[in-house]
Amino acid sequence: MARNPLEEAEALYRRRRWAQLINLLEPLSAVYRETARYSVLLGCAYLYKEDTGGAYSCFRRAQSLDFRDVGAALGLAAVYVRRGDTEKAVQLYVEILERQPHSRKALRGLDYLRKGTGHERGLSIRQARSLYPEPHARWGLFAVIVGALALAGLAVWSGPYMLGMVRNALPRRDGVADIVLSPEERAAPVGSGGGFIVVLTEKEAIATFDKAKRLFSDYRDEAALVELNRLLGSNATRQVKAKAESLARYVREPSFLSMPDRFSYADVAASSWLYEGVGVVWKGLAANAANGASGTSFELLVGYHDRQRLEGIVPVRAAFDTRLTPDRPVEILARVRNIQGTGFWLECLAIHEQ
Repeated sequence: MARNPLEEAEALYRRRRWAQLINLLEPLSAVYRETARYSVLLGCAYLYKEDTGGAYSCFRRAQSLDFRDVGAALGLAAVYVRRGDTEKAVQLYVEILERQPHSRKALRGLDYLRKGTGHERGLSIRQARSLYPEPHARWGLFAVIVGALALAGLAVWSGPYMLGMVRNALPRRDGVADIVLSPEERAAPVGSGGGFIVVLTEKEAIATFDKAKRLFSDYRDEAALVELNRLLGSNATRQVKAKAESLARYVREPSFLSMPDRFSYADVAASSWLYEGVGVVWKGLAANAANGASGTSFELLVGYHDRQRLEGIVPVRAAFDTRLTPDRPVEILARVRNIQGTGFWLECLAIHEQ
């Protein structure tokens, strides 16, 4: 019996026939556009053929379809390493290790980055390829099951310890530590000029700036951005606000998998200005969806995914086209955006139907 194209692609993937895999899958993009595994297989083939642009597109597509796919995350992290985009690679490796604490490739990738060899020029071809997703070794079904059970048990026992080690070994966030308040700025961090929403004392302004830097060092970007927004909306001096804006440029793209600080609809609705640009993950039902040339817009009925309690209704805009199933719960990853005097809306980065 003839195999379907994806089964044939899996066989070529296991045999590492990258050129044949590309020739097989490229003409089928219209058929398998909504299949994450198709994008992962094609992305791996591109990656091993050194087409990082094609690999990037495929892995990003796979993540948009299934954010839990570890193969897509590993592939995308490898692309970022090859491009020298250390911050994004670190974020992905941390996310992978939060789900699979013993992932050899993620640990190896972090080790390269921690030692400062993450840029392509610092890696040999062998080292770079050691970070790529690859077919599993053919150990036999029994060995695979036994190994998986053993690793699962070990992960339960030592997972928190391993994650602590990983976080302690994270590479320094270049540039963040260099943004400091001068002695003059620390001596007079607040003023009375200009408009502001909140009044901070000198001690509070300095403490807020220092807290934001500590949160950045701990890779808690969303909480750090809240503190920076507090400074920007306060009576802090123009010089202190300029330093806060410089720190805000280091905020990473939020992710479903790694967001230690999550803010609710009630948090944002109470003081939306404080959460400008902050990533949130909210569940609900989508209503009044409309697709256009610039993407998709809809209203999110926050908290109504189980049809028990409606927390609020917020406009959502996505810069990509997505087909939403009516009355089906969704979970969205988005950034909060404020409209002067009229509340806030969400800039949708990713959406998953439940």
